[in-house]
Amino acid sequence: MTTYSRPRAANGGETHAPGNPRSKFDAMPDTRLIERWLPIAELGIESVRERTPLTPFPAPNRLHVWWARRPLVASRAAALASLLPANADRKKFMHAIGIHGDPMAARRRIALATREGVRLGKDAYGYPRAFGHAPDSGDVNWMAGNSLNNAVVLDPMSGGGSIPFETVRIGLDTLANDLNPVAVLIQRATVEWPLKFGTAVGGEFECLQRRFSTEIRRRLADVFPEEPEENTRADGYLWARTISCPYCEGVVPLSPNWRLAPDGTGVKLTPHTADGPGSEGRICAFGIVKSAAEQSPGTIKRGTGICPWPDCERVIGGDEIKEQAQAGRMGEQLFAVVYKQLTKTLTKTGKTSEKWVRGFRAPQPIDDNAFEIRARLDDKLPEWEAFDIVPIERIPDGHKTVEPQRYGMTQWRDLFSPRQLLCHGTSVEVFREMLDADRANGALTDVREAAYGYLALAIDTLLDYNNRATLWDTIRGIRHIFHRHDFAFVWSYAEMACLVTGIGYDWAIKKTTKCIAELVALVGAGADGRLLGEASENGGAPPITIGSKPADQLDHITDASIDAVVMDPPYYDNVMYAELSDFFYV
Repeated sequence: MTTYSRPRAANGGETHAPGNPRSKFDAMPDTRLIERWLPIAELGIESVRERTPLTPFPAPNRLHVWWARRPLVASRAAALASLLPANADRKKFMHAIGIHGDPMAARRRIALATREGVRLGKDAYGYPRAFGHAPDSGDVNWMAGNSLNNAVVLDPMSGGGSIPFETVRIGLDTLANDLNPVAVLIQRATVEWPLKFGTAVGGEFECLQRRFSTEIRRRLADVFPEEPEENTRADGYLWARTISCPYCEGVVPLSPNWRLAPDGTGVKLTPHTADGPGSEGRICAFGIVKSAAEQSPGTIKRGTGICPWPDCERVIGGDEIKEQAQAGRMGEQLFAVVYKQLTKTLTKTGKTSEKWVRGFRAPQPIDDNAFEIRARLDDKLPEWEAFDIVPIERIPDGHKTVEPQRYGMTQWRDLFSPRQLLCHGTSVEVFREMLDADRANGALTDVREAAYGYLALAIDTLLDYNNRATLWDTIRGIRHIFHRHDFAFVWSYAEMACLVTGIGYDWAIKKTTKCIAELVALVGAGADGRLLGEASENGGAPPITIGSKPADQLDHITDASIDAVVMDPPYYDNVMYAELSDFFYV
C-alpha cells in the first residue's frame, strides 16, 4: 500500500481542500505519523483476524468477488496515519482503528494454550475484531482536534474499495476511482448506496428479490429432477468431461481422482466393454464406494488421459484431447449426485433433533433430462442472443484466458453447461423484465435502482459458483471459478442445484441481504448511533465520489485539492483484473 501526503503548492503558497477557504493542514508540521511510527505487528495480526477461517469475513469481501482486497484495518490505519501529525496520540490512534487490546500478547497466550491442548474460543483476544469498530464520539472529536474533519483522500486505483470504505468510515471526504466498471459497481454497492440510502435499500432489495425468486421458480420448476428418496434434496451434480478413446472408441470420463469425501467415500468406474474395441455402448457406469482403496484411479494426469477399459488401458495424449475438444467432440457425463437427507435423532432430554446430512449416490435414469434442457435452450437462444441476454462475445486472447480456449471454449457462454446457461439466461431475462416494467411505470426510484444493482450482484454470485470451472472440494463443497486468479480448465466440475430451498438462488440472495445489512451498519452509523460525519463542521455523512477513468486522467479533480493519496497499485500482470472481471461484465 502506498501513501502520499499532501504536497505544497507549486508557487510556494497555500493549498486548499475543496470548499474550504484555508486548509487546516497548512498550520500542521509536514511530518506525518506514518513516517515515524505504525503498529505493523498489531496490524498484521488484526489483518489475519479479519479473514480467520470459521469466522465471517467482512461484508465487503463477501458481497462480490474481487481479486486483491486489502485488509480493512490496514486500510484505515494507512489513511489515518498519513494525515495525522507525527506527535499524534498513539493510544487514541489504536482506539480509532479498532485495536482495543494487545493482539501480540493475545497471540502469545493463544499459542501457549494451543500447545497445552486448550482452546480459548472466539473471545481469545479479549476484544472484537478491529474492522467492526465504527468511530465513536471520542474518536470523532479527537480526529476533529487534529483537523481531519475537512481532509480529502484520493484512491485512484480503488479496486474492490477497501481504502475508500475505510476513509468514509472515519469521516474523510473521499475520492475513489477505478478504470474497471465491475470494480466501480462493487464500490457503489459497498460504500455509496449504504451511505446514501441506509436501511431503505435493504427493504427495497427484499421486495425485488421476492418478485424475482417467485418468477424464477415458476419458469425453472422442472429443470432439476426430484430426488428419488423421501426426505432428501439434491445438493449438487458432479460431472466429468469426456472424450472418445482414439484406440477403442470408449467414452472416457476424465477426472484426476474420484474422491467425494474425506472419509474415503468415492466413485468406482465400471467400464462396459460391449462387444470389444470399436463397438457401440462402450461407456462407464459409476458406483459409490466407502473406502479409498475401492475408488478407481484417476483417468487424467497433467493433461494426459488413460483409457479405463481393461481391454485397452492405453495412454491418450494431451494433443489428442485438445484436438477433440477444439473440434466440439468433448462431452460430459454425470458421475455422482450430492444430496442431503433429513435425519431425526433424540437428544438426551428426549427432544427430536432434525439435521440435514450429506450423502452421495450414483446417477440414475431419472437424472438425465439433457434432451429436454437442450430443446428448451435451443428455443430460447435466438431471442436471448438478439437481446444480449446471454454473452455471445468471444473470450479474448490474454494471459489468463488461454486455458479455456485450448479446450474449445471460445465464447464466454461456453463456460456454462446447457442447464447452467438456461438458468443464468432465465435469471437475466427475469431481471430485465422487472427492470423494464419499473422503468415504464415510473417506479424506478434511486433507491430501487440501487436495489437492482444488488440483485445483479446476487446473480453474479450464481455465475461464480455455477459454471464448468467450479471444483468439488471434499471438505468445503463447491469451490467457485476464481479459487485461483485465472480461468483454469477443470476436468470434472460441480453443478449447483439452483432451485433447492436454502441453496442456489436462496443462498445467493440471503448472502446479499446479510451483506447489505452489515454494510449499512458499518458505513451508515457510528457506535453511538449517529450517522458518520454528523459531528463534523458541515454535518451529514462524509461525501464520496466514485469515478471510472484512467488513473492519470482524473481531470475532474482540482489541482492541489487532495490532502493524501492512499492506494494499493496493481501488481503488474500478476492478477489480470480486466480479463477476470470480463466473466461478470459480459
